[in-house]
Amino acid sequence: MNCENIGICGGCSALEEYSLESKIARASAMLGFQNFEVFGSQEVSFRARCELGIYHKENKIIYTMRKGRQFVPIQNCPILVDNLQAFLQVLKEVLNDDFFGDFREKLFAIEALSTQMDTILLTLVYHKKLNDKWLEIARVFKEVLEKRGIKLEVVGRSRGVKIAVDKDFVIEELKVGKKGYFYRYDEGAFSQPNPKVNEKMLKWAMDSLKRSDEDLLEMYCGCGNFTIPFSEKFRKVLATEISKTSIRAAQFACEKNQRNNIKFVRLNAQECIEALEGVREFRRLEEIRLQDYHFSSVFVDPPRAGLGEEVSRFLQRFQNILYISCNPSTLAKDLEILKQTHKISKVAFFDQFPHTPHLESGVLLHKSN
Repeated sequence: MNCENIGICGGCSALEEYSLESKIARASAMLGFQNFEVFGSQEVSFRARCELGIYHKENKIIYTMRKGRQFVPIQNCPILVDNLQAFLQVLKEVLNDDFFGDFREKLFAIEALSTQMDTILLTLVYHKKLNDKWLEIARVFKEVLEKRGIKLEVVGRSRGVKIAVDKDFVIEELKVGKKGYFYRYDEGAFSQPNPKVNEKMLKWAMDSLKRSDEDLLEMYCGCGNFTIPFSEKFRKVLATEISKTSIRAAQFACEKNQRNNIKFVRLNAQECIEALEGVREFRRLEEIRLQDYHFSSVFVDPPRAGLGEEVSRFLQRFQNILYISCNPSTLAKDLEILKQTHKISKVAFFDQFPHTPHLESGVLLHKSN
């Protein structure tokens, strides 16, 4: 990749150890995998979101990345998707216009997320209180960008305050094979940063699951990234997630995609286990009859900390386990427990984060006879 800041800005690295081949060699050795599929990424124009610092110099702004205590000026970032790269240049030009002098005052950082539908969700982060006057100027700012042909939503944030000019979310479409699925990405909520690899991951996961007359339990469902397409393979789906924002987005996606066999419930992993084992009753489950579910399969996509021993042992009761992991080291620990009762039948690696040490993994397990 041709980038003047690689290895300097704190984002990407040119180190050979971060090549896809090196990452797979380390992960497969750690996990003991010999047979697996590999899904790579574009080297450039793959990342659909960014966070940039703002440096003020001579009453103008400059984009920066921070590496330790060092601020690195950023003119361009080739790993960002093309429309996000183009947007950042227009955004800087507009913000540096004299008319928006007060608007950019004490602007500390920006966050931008782009969809494959070419809509931008822009968050402006300030070291000052935001008020009605800010909102009035923000509306003009948004109109100026829209006249430049940019579809966007604008959100302002400062300590304890968030103001959306119109909406604080955007709609994304992901293609799994020839079919499109619609999702809601909220400001500040998690979404997969590499949409093309995300689509490959969804396709692999869908192909891994057999159609069933029984039900699916999903833990850590997020905004419903996997839930929506998975619901086509099962009679019913019960999906749990701790984030209120993600549950709201998942319910929106359920309605948008006209899926009527999914129930989303705000429960963390521990609460999910307690509910299904009858240890505790939850008001959040009042309208859901757990006894009507017959789970044959479970899907998990936990954070980097992995599942842990208690959740891993809970999963041992299910016939089929599909596990998406963003951390091979915690996946290895969880598999030590899961392999006591299950056999691995399918494995894949996904390069969601090129030029970094991170690697996504997918593992399908079936209960041993």
